[in-house]
Amino acid sequence: MTAVEPADPRHPFPSGWYMAARSAELAPGAVAERAFLGEQVVMFRTEAGEPAVASAYCPHLGANLARGGEVVGESLRCPFHSLRWATDGRCVGSEYPGDPGYGVQLPTYPTVERFGFTFAWHASDCSEPTFDIPDLDLDGWTDMIVTTIPIAAHVETIHENGVDAVHFGIVHGFGLSGTAYEDRGTSFHSEFHFATPNFLREGPSEITTFFDTDTFGMGYARSLNTAEAVGLRYHVLLLPTPTTAGHLDFTIATTVQRPADGDRIAGVPVDEVADFMHRGAVGGVRQDVPIWEGLRYVDHPRLVKGDGPIPRFRHWASQFAPAVSAAGG
Repeated sequence: MTAVEPADPRHPFPSGWYMAARSAELAPGAVAERAFLGEQVVMFRTEAGEPAVASAYCPHLGANLARGGEVVGESLRCPFHSLRWATDGRCVGSEYPGDPGYGVQLPTYPTVERFGFTFAWHASDCSEPTFDIPDLDLDGWTDMIVTTIPIAAHVETIHENGVDAVHFGIVHGFGLSGTAYEDRGTSFHSEFHFATPNFLREGPSEITTFFDTDTFGMGYARSLNTAEAVGLRYHVLLLPTPTTAGHLDFTIATTVQRPADGDRIAGVPVDEVADFMHRGAVGGVRQDVPIWEGLRYVDHPRLVKGDGPIPRFRHWASQFAPAVSAAGG
């Protein structure tokens, strides 16, 4: 008899802000489609530059607005019957004789742009956003390098990884020191140090890096990492976006602060350092992927001394789970 694996008790689509697109992918007049938290959505930017994320399906007769739809001024024109949809979901006109009114709205998602990305707010009960995503001042930093990896995992698993202290030494080859954690309402803070051989041309043979990380909901974490001995500061942005139940697109973005004088960090051109740091961040994620994809969630684990504050993190994360009634039972 074949055993049936227990279902993951976590809701597949926690409430929060999730990255829908890179802002550069949505030039004025652009239209795109993607899977987004169990739905197909259309993304577009009006001629005046306002971004929008909405249901891909026209509420009139169900045409996919991303497939042949076009931006007309400040609205998106349906390719099937010409109804035009504003960024707030109102029908603002059509090519029907006399342009009759149409009272049904297109479902839309609250949308913001931060540090080169377009985020959309998801909530199963269609409630309004309960927190914001702080912007980043990246003046004086290298151009963002971005990689997206499709992964079969739950979004909470990705962020829980950051408080799983022991796995850093076992999976990634470096142990942590000076760990500290704090839940700050809708954000979760963690910090730690780790030592690695110096990969640059100047400085000590071993360098210590300080990781200072804040997680905002389940869709975004940012880590400011500093290796003072070699004058290196870099951001790692972690942007996991659930697509369908049990699957997500994991975007890793990195940028390095340029030196105040010159264009080298410890003897290496800053753009080479930026490329190296990005490859390192993506490589670390790829080390985790086989574990994430093969993982069976343990609801009430018996932990080992040194594991890290996993129960504390899970309690914090539970605030983003939809209410039972909103989740459908």
